[in-house]
Amino acid sequence: MKRISFTFVLLLALAAKQGYSQTGFTINGNVTGATEGQKVYLRAEDNPGKIQDSTMVKNGTFEFKGNVAYPQFYTIVFGKQPKQRFGSAIPLFVENKKISVSAPLDSNATELELNYTGGYPYDKVKVKGSATHELFVKYINGYEPLKKQNSTAFDAYIKYLNPGKDKQKGPIAEGIKLVEAIDATKAVLLGYVSNFIKQNNANPVALYVARKNIGTFTASEIDQTLASLSPELKASAGGKSLIEKAAVVKKTAVGSKFVDFAFNDKDGNPVKLSDHVGKGKYTLLEFWASWCGPCRADIPHLKEAYELYHPAGFEVISISMDDDKAKWLKAIADEQMSWLQVSDLKAFTGDFSKIYNFNGIPTCVLIGPEGEIITRNMRGLWMDKKLIELYGNKFGAKF
Repeated sequence: MKRISFTFVLLLALAAKQGYSQTGFTINGNVTGATEGQKVYLRAEDNPGKIQDSTMVKNGTFEFKGNVAYPQFYTIVFGKQPKQRFGSAIPLFVENKKISVSAPLDSNATELELNYTGGYPYDKVKVKGSATHELFVKYINGYEPLKKQNSTAFDAYIKYLNPGKDKQKGPIAEGIKLVEAIDATKAVLLGYVSNFIKQNNANPVALYVARKNIGTFTASEIDQTLASLSPELKASAGGKSLIEKAAVVKKTAVGSKFVDFAFNDKDGNPVKLSDHVGKGKYTLLEFWASWCGPCRADIPHLKEAYELYHPAGFEVISISMDDDKAKWLKAIADEQMSWLQVSDLKAFTGDFSKIYNFNGIPTCVLIGPEGEIITRNMRGLWMDKKLIELYGNKFGAKF
């Protein structure tokens, strides 16, 4: 008699707990605004670049059939039509059931809103037959209002930074109150996310939520999140994928020790982070590039903060994500930055951005005296707030 693996038993237990069938799924779609013969694609969340299946719209309808090992998040994407910048998209959780989907393909229901900018009209998408999707909608209905509060707080901060033509920014103290409001609304949002995961720790929706938010958690929060998930969920393919991603993110999450890395300075001399970081001082790692407009715009403020706080022990290392040495050196000369400048000149093709878990710049990480990561948001008024907390107010009348 063959032995049944422990993982297989756990997966069966998960399927049973979810009331799950292994007979496969059928998705019947009914859409308004689609073109006859328009291509329709089915994509898995854990592999967004891969097309799982494709079909065409016929008489305003389409159909997909297949099988999933456990309930998973998918996106139905419609081929772009003339004058469309982004293809329309429908998110749903797929399980091995008969599922019906109806939605209007208007200009708001696009991949852009779903994946990047927010504001996706979830209320316009009607899904029947997937209990997992119902839980996902319940999560979204709680998440979106909290996200809107955070966005509103951030909009107030942007208005502070850009008061309008011929108007001066308010005092630093006013800006600090605004970033504190952003942080407060974000804490409520992440608290909701964490509680949802814990309260639904045996449901695949918890995997989706954890995967989407794992990059915002501290090292201890990552451990707590993984510990809260059921053994069956962690044994699934999605659970294993989450655990692998969490291990990568945790290496440079707040609360972890910095990860060492080798560069060259602007004169071509070899430099390691450990030569300068964790030496009893607070050190800002500023990730930037010569081609990055927002990075360059932040430099005058960073120079002011450095001049005020460097005598008290504040250090800065600028790590360029350039791949063109001449452009990098010219930008250093133009900006006249007096602190250490390093780069591996591999931009985002190297390992550094993967290790430090970022895909956009500017990104600013503060390292503590013992080499611990204090914050991954050391920009703008957040930087001013932290410097004042650490060293006192040195901004004088600007405060």
